[in-house]
Amino acid sequence: MSDESVITVEIRGHERAALEAAHQISNLFLSSGPCRLRRTPGKDEVQVLVYADVERGPGEGGYVDSDAEEAGAPLP
Repeated sequence: MSDESVITVEIRGHERAALEAAHQISNLFLSSGPCRLRRTPGKDEVQVLVYADVERGPGEGGYVDSDAEEAGAPLP
C-alpha cells in the first residue's frame, strides 16, 4: 500500500458490530483487516482501527496482513 492512499478508520461500538464493520471495509478496499482492538475498562464499547488503501477498488479488496489474533476471533 502506498502511504499517500492509506487512511485510518476508527470504529467504536460493541465488539461484534465493530469487527463486522472492519470486515466490511476490507470487502471494499485493500486493508490491514481489523487491528488494535482496544477496550476501555468499565465500558462495553471497543475501538478497532483499520488501515485501508482507498486507491484499491472492490475487485482488489482483501486483507494485506491479517492481525486477527490481536483483534480477536474472526466472525463466522
